Amino acid sequence: MAKYEVIRPWHGVRLGDVVELKKLHPALKANVRPLRGQAAELTPATPGATAGGKPADDGAKLEPATPDAAAPTKAPAKAANK
Repeated sequence: MAKYEVIRPWHGVRLGDVVELKKLHPALKANVRPLRGQAAELTPATPGATAGGKPADDGAKLEPATPDAAAPTKAPAKAANK
């Protein structure tokens, strides 16, 4: 089956989606473009990922990019109205 990239979306299909069709209907020909070469052989970036549920806990912890990002911020003191 040939793979095509959607360039004009229709109901239920978004722009950029890859569709796999046995035969391309003439009405859809203007809405897709064929994928060639390595683009047609797509592989998932995260093969062990699931569509839902909790993410896998591999023990890794995220660290803040800067030390200031981890420090709690204080709200400015309000001046008392006299």
